[in-house]
Amino acid sequence: ADRVDIILLLFDIAKLDISDELRRAIVAIKGNDSKIHVVLNKADACTTPQLMRVYGALMWNLGKIIDTPEVSRVYIGSFWEQPLVHDEQRKLFESEQNELFTTLAQLPRSAAVRKLSDLIKRARLAKVHAYIIDYLKRKMPYMFGQKKRQRELLAKLPQIYEEIARDKGLALGDFPDPKLLHDKLSACNFAKFKKLNAKKMQALDQMLSVDMPKLIELIPVEAGRRVADLSQVAGKPSPFVTVGLDGESGAQREWWHRPPDVEMFRDEFDALGPDAEGKISGQTAKQ
Repeated sequence: ADRVDIILLLFDIAKLDISDELRRAIVAIKGNDSKIHVVLNKADACTTPQLMRVYGALMWNLGKIIDTPEVSRVYIGSFWEQPLVHDEQRKLFESEQNELFTTLAQLPRSAAVRKLSDLIKRARLAKVHAYIIDYLKRKMPYMFGQKKRQRELLAKLPQIYEEIARDKGLALGDFPDPKLLHDKLSACNFAKFKKLNAKKMQALDQMLSVDMPKLIELIPVEAGRRVADLSQVAGKPSPFVTVGLDGESGAQREWWHRPPDVEMFRDEFDALGPDAEGKISGQTAKQ
């Protein structure tokens, strides 16, 4: 999950319950909640009031598993080629399908942004860990009472977080889960931690404050584009082109609105043996 650009959760309006297997899968990708996009399929099978209740039930079920302040993006529509059963929300379905396909088409472009974001996230986490380890080492006695002091420090991890964040100007959101860190540090000897390397910390600050902004400035055009092109894959229309009204994409509309070129099929038609009037038998046509 750490290496992917997007995670799609597909739900059917008739099957909103989350199985134990799906629940464990969602819990396993915790930490990548910003990549989760939810697709509510077959939404045309219900009326607008029913759709509102279905959407509310889905968000209620997801809210018990995905514990984040941000609401996951939900795409509502009917993602197949069959006519809509209830077309009162046709514009909504087409808009949602358009946005989903555009998001998929822009994934190669957003890969660089995601990699930089992950690098920045890891660098800030490493910086926080370095300050935590340095703080714990400095608070340990040299000779006696090390085990007792270590237990006291582990019990005050949330307060230590606040003190470090205040002294170093760090965001509390960059700190790891105190319970998880407590379990990891319980098997360590704080007195044996290495001292903080000032040169490495200076190089880390240089990367975060100078180098990263320079790299981000190289890709603003790529990140700012919101409309998918039709020629993205080897000069051919992308399979995830934006769709227009009535569910037709730009490539589809251009194909169907253009008269066919008869000469493209003449050799194949002549091989069927048409008569003098240019007709073939029904049996030949079926074959």
